[in-house]
Amino acid sequence: MTDYLDDKDRRIIAILQKDGRASVADMAKELNLTRATISKRMDRLLETGIISGFTAVLRKDAFKRKITGWVTIRSFATKEEKAITKMKLIPEISKIYTTNGKWDLAAEIQAEDLESFDRALSRLRSIDGIEETETSLLLSSRVGQ
Repeated sequence: MTDYLDDKDRRIIAILQKDGRASVADMAKELNLTRATISKRMDRLLETGIISGFTAVLRKDAFKRKITGWVTIRSFATKEEKAITKMKLIPEISKIYTTNGKWDLAAEIQAEDLESFDRALSRLRSIDGIEETETSLLLSSRVGQ
């Protein structure tokens, strides 16, 4: 799908990734293109699904979820989908990924404090189909959000 992205498209995308609220006029000025060109290209990027939407990036403490950790999970293959369905019911789990290698899944837990993190982790570990977990608390961000 990215075969037909040219340098202008990539530069528009790069600007939007840094500032999703960048105006067409500002992008046109920065890229030395017309506003019509920027608008046309943005419309095409949206229509083709290259850009699937825009979102608000929140501060980590916006919802008092100051503790973040990753849990890698080994699951029983025959019970994995049911386990994922149950994991989605734990409000502190913000992301779930399938992985390869030693672990089958990875989940991000965001909690208000260590006690609520521990409760969410206990709920996760008690799900039928979860065989083993390993948890790492995230201490600080060095790049990005």
